[in-house]
Amino acid sequence: MRGTIEARADGQWRIRAYAGRENGKVRWVSRTVHGGKRAAQTELAKLVAEVESGHAVASHPVTLGELVERWLSDITPHRTLHTMKEYRRIAEANVKPALGKIPVNRLTARQIDGFYSSLTGRGLSPASVRRHHALLHAALGRAVKWGVLPANPVDRATPPSLKRATMNAPSVDDVQRLIAEAEAMGDDVLACAVALGAVTGARRGELCALRWSDIAWDRSLVRIAESLTVIKRQVTTGPTKTHQVRQVSIDVVLGSFLAARRTQQEVYAATIGVKLCNNPYVLSRTADGTGPCLPDGLTSAYGRLASRLGISGHFHELRHFAATTAIASGADVRTVAGRLGHADPGVTLKVYAHALEQRDREVGALLGQAVLGNKSPDQVGTIRDTKPVPMQTARSVNREDC
Repeated sequence: MRGTIEARADGQWRIRAYAGRENGKVRWVSRTVHGGKRAAQTELAKLVAEVESGHAVASHPVTLGELVERWLSDITPHRTLHTMKEYRRIAEANVKPALGKIPVNRLTARQIDGFYSSLTGRGLSPASVRRHHALLHAALGRAVKWGVLPANPVDRATPPSLKRATMNAPSVDDVQRLIAEAEAMGDDVLACAVALGAVTGARRGELCALRWSDIAWDRSLVRIAESLTVIKRQVTTGPTKTHQVRQVSIDVVLGSFLAARRTQQEVYAATIGVKLCNNPYVLSRTADGTGPCLPDGLTSAYGRLASRLGISGHFHELRHFAATTAIASGADVRTVAGRLGHADPGVTLKVYAHALEQRDREVGALLGQAVLGNKSPDQVGTIRDTKPVPMQTARSVNREDC
């Protein structure tokens, strides 16, 4: 049965549309209609169409756990695999156990604040708690659009303030040492990964997904179109985090470095006695180039390499190096944002504000030299031996100057 009509008092009708089953229970979407039976039949047809198209959900009773599951199902085609993996982890580990059984129309801001406090008490960072906040806000916001809720209770909740951590990035000397040490160890793949990460600023999943067809030798460009993710030991390749395809310029030196890496790959394949596949991965440890390096493996290898040299050891810091070095060198924020794959340059401004502050100090020094020349602080601060100006004269001068 797709829908029912039930007559009520005072010319009202109760219409219900079948919305399927959840956890073994039949779900209905119901509304009250005023007017004649024909009007009720027309509204029922509209309601059935809304339910079948996914624009209406059962309003009584919908628990938060059911709502989150429906929301996750709806957004899956529009999010990356890595993003969905993180959303589902948050939902299954924390949101559903704590709040999942509460009907959404009874969920209060006080309950949500209590949930945030419990997460903080378990040692989760403010940034992690705010990711839970973002999930709840999005899911309950969808319920508002569906007409299940009149307002979003998360709007009245208070997540912990986010204190931005100091952004660590290796120095130029550190990056050069990392590459040299990797080459000395005979790990050409890791050396190539460090060089690419430091110059392109690409995320580790994006680097792992690179194939040789993504290198435009004639134009000195690297095309970043995909990202590699591992979910439950299954390797998948999908769009980048922001679903953007970008092209990153490289110089002649990195181009030569990549060409040497390609030659090393060909020599290794010949030594093993196999042929390279038609389009090998750039970062591959298999002889035929069909097996990519995995993001977690790349992070571990980099951590061991950095530890040998006494350098802060997280592969993502190479991305910070690329951004801060570019900004400090005078590159505009929009260009840096495009290189990093930030959909909004405002994100770049927030994350790398410290690099902009350093650049601002340099600009201040340049402007100071342009205005005051090469005078020393003592020369600029010298008090001239002048006679005091009479008060009346000073007042008239001030008026004229104004």
